[in-house]
Amino acid sequence: MEFQVKGVGVNSLSETRDTSDIEKLKRDARARGEYIVTVSGDEKGLTAIARRFNMSLSEFKNMTGLTKDTLVKEQVIKNIPHAKIPDGKGLKYLAEQNGMTLDELLKLNGLPKNYKPSKGEYFYIFPSKKNVDEKPAVKKAAADKPKISVPEEKPPENRTVSPKEIAKQIEDAVSSNYGAVGKEDFTKAFLQINDKNVKQVIKAYDELTDNDESLINAICSEIRSSKDLRKDAVMSVYDNLAKQTKASNPQKRQEFKTELEKQFDKFIGMVSTKKLDAMINDMINYKPEAAKNVSGGKFADEILKSTNGGNSEDITGTTLTSVKDSSGKYVTAGILKSWAISSGKRDKGFSKVENPYIVRPLPNYNTETKQIEAVTELREPTAKGDLKGKVVILNSGHGGYQQNNGYFDPGTVLSVKNAEGKEMPIEEWRVAESFVNALSDELRSRGANVVFVSGAVKNGGMYAQHYLENLITGQKGADDVRELLGDTDKSDMLFLSVHVESAKERPNSRMCTVRYTKDIDKKLSDNINKHLQKGFMALTPDVTHDNLYVNKATKGVTSSLLEIGNIANGEITNSLLSAYDQKKYMKCVADAIQETLTQ
Repeated sequence: MEFQVKGVGVNSLSETRDTSDIEKLKRDARARGEYIVTVSGDEKGLTAIARRFNMSLSEFKNMTGLTKDTLVKEQVIKNIPHAKIPDGKGLKYLAEQNGMTLDELLKLNGLPKNYKPSKGEYFYIFPSKKNVDEKPAVKKAAADKPKISVPEEKPPENRTVSPKEIAKQIEDAVSSNYGAVGKEDFTKAFLQINDKNVKQVIKAYDELTDNDESLINAICSEIRSSKDLRKDAVMSVYDNLAKQTKASNPQKRQEFKTELEKQFDKFIGMVSTKKLDAMINDMINYKPEAAKNVSGGKFADEILKSTNGGNSEDITGTTLTSVKDSSGKYVTAGILKSWAISSGKRDKGFSKVENPYIVRPLPNYNTETKQIEAVTELREPTAKGDLKGKVVILNSGHGGYQQNNGYFDPGTVLSVKNAEGKEMPIEEWRVAESFVNALSDELRSRGANVVFVSGAVKNGGMYAQHYLENLITGQKGADDVRELLGDTDKSDMLFLSVHVESAKERPNSRMCTVRYTKDIDKKLSDNINKHLQKGFMALTPDVTHDNLYVNKATKGVTSSLLEIGNIANGEITNSLLSAYDQKKYMKCVADAIQETLTQ
């Protein structure tokens, strides 16, 4: 018996077959582009299977049509990328043709190194634009599909259909015909959407029984449809909604279109619509009269990006935050940004600076939780290397907002003379951030995934929210960050917070301090100390045991806090601000991290 759910089948297979029968079943499944869920190796669930194919969970679900994360033994997952070895060629050739190493191909297919392929045998491969484009059936089907367009005129009066009916017709087309976009039943239903009913259709689609996807997601998930048709359909929904709500402008439309193109460029057909849905929801919930009555100060018209917190959305200067002013009223993001700039100007480090202009990072405001949180960002590897499969979490110290009053924490601030002899501010958080960026580039070139988490520690709300504790377990951060950390063993993670020494009372000191707390942190701190003494002798490093929140919070993960050098020492400061020295310094730290994670 076989049950089919949108491209997914569950077969009842005999559990008494011997090994040779099972291997034949697997070979046959690969030839059909199917994956059979087994007990051995699939215990970690769908996310682990997606990782084997070098994909995120959402990309894998979009490709295969799966809607649930749960697996059933001997479930058959369809639409898996696969390819046949050309006549006269071998496994290595097949791997290279699909951008893989031989080891990656063998591991993906669960085969030993000495495996002898049969003539014409099929194997799983990583998905790529090339793989999908080379499927002639898909190309021909896409070429034959009619172009979707928005009707210029209203439907005849006698053909008026309710938004709920339109939503149900679209769902039926998608459910019954995989690759529906552009086909007759889908197009007939879709062309009934216009600038008078679009908002109602979107809401009606969300409310359909047993439906767990948005209208935008439903369109984008039809990977057997032409990607251009799908993009046209999404933009049609957007443009109709913009007319109905009057909540868009050319800049916002371009941002939406850019995000749409970005998602489609990742893999053909594998699209995450979370950000697109957030933009659509912003338009649906737009209240122009309310916006007029909210003051955003001089930043009222600015679009302030907030990329943290998983489901955070873009905000403007008039977006209300959870921070209150002295009268007890909630303030907007624009006012919060004004406070941050003013607080920086009050720092004594700017006493000699005339009319300082400080570009501050935006308030790290999560519109979902209504809290100020750290910003998280996943930076993927740029090359293969010894750190493949490892995750390094980097935090540039300070640079966050206090939860209670929006005060911006720049860390230590000093004034130094520039080349023209004018006093200019040096802020600790900016120096730390530049070092973190240099270290991130070095680690990614060695195959590591780098998770950047910004902001101060206690002042930025991390301590009060137990942010780091939840981050390393995959419960905080942006969607891709949560997914990666949730799937990574703690033994393959490492955390490093980067700060700057500020011994103003000892301007000649060449100090550099590596701080650790847990027993498992000592190895990392000693390795940093060792590699700096060997490769960057401008400083005098020292390892110190401390009782720091960042090291205590990262339970089970090796961590350290690095004070990179004394910013009060003019000679050291010149080195710390040199791009050449920053790369040299961070190469030593990367060597220490690699030794810690691989030995």
